[in-house]
Amino acid sequence: MEWHHFEYFKQLAQTENMSECAKMLNVSQSTLSRAIKNLEAELGIPLFNRVGRTIKLNKYGVEFLKTTNNIVNEMDIYKSNIIDSTNIYNGKLIIGFLHSVGVTYISEFLKSFNLKYPNIQLKLVQNDAKHLIEMLDDGEVDIIITTISEKSKNTHFEPLIVEKLYVTLHENHQLGQRSEIAIEELMNEKFILLKPNLLLRQQVDEILKVYQFTPEISFEGDEVITIATFISSGLGVSILPHLRDIRLPNLKQIPIKNHDAKRTIGLCYKNKSNKVPIINRTKESLIAYFKNI
Repeated sequence: MEWHHFEYFKQLAQTENMSECAKMLNVSQSTLSRAIKNLEAELGIPLFNRVGRTIKLNKYGVEFLKTTNNIVNEMDIYKSNIIDSTNIYNGKLIIGFLHSVGVTYISEFLKSFNLKYPNIQLKLVQNDAKHLIEMLDDGEVDIIITTISEKSKNTHFEPLIVEKLYVTLHENHQLGQRSEIAIEELMNEKFILLKPNLLLRQQVDEILKVYQFTPEISFEGDEVITIATFISSGLGVSILPHLRDIRLPNLKQIPIKNHDAKRTIGLCYKNKSNKVPIINRTKESLIAYFKNI
């Protein structure tokens, strides 16, 4: 059953004349007649009785007209709601982001975005990279901000910024006044790291693996801010991206010597979402925001 069959049927029920109805719909009479026959064949019942030169709904047609009106009305409501919810000025949007991105970037972006589009209803979801991709594929989020990871063929990843990773420690640490720190110099340190399921932790594990040592881990957490707080209390060291908006006492970040440790943060979205106005505008706003960092 095709959508336009409902419209053809509804119009023919009103005009009760095949040729007149075909003119109103701007289709040939044979096209209209074939559509009605196909509709009746699919339903398994006749919908009209011919009376002279006119055709009138029979009892089955009367009942089906009620159903058709309900379907058309529901579709009109749905289309209206979709237009409203995807409007660039008062729509709804769900953004997913990594645990390690929220504190340093998302909060500042939201301030500027909310000032420009105060009536857009934003919902934020925080998760690890794997689950964010799954949520995007399932339609639970509209855009995700993540690092490069596995993604489906129906999604697009657009780089926003490349971050260096730093040895992060208490400023009174014995290495705290160095301009660079080699990974080998951290072999006897206690590490405070993100949990193993998080992409940044996996990247740190790969860096340490290159130098063939397994760190002594004193704590594993979900949030970068938690890791940074523990470090500022002198409880260990870590490898973290630049903590640009985290203001904690005694915290020092020092470049890694002889190792190009970095990660790429980007926005990921479904290829077909280019047709949704609010998603396009949010993408543009994110790109502009990160260009100015």
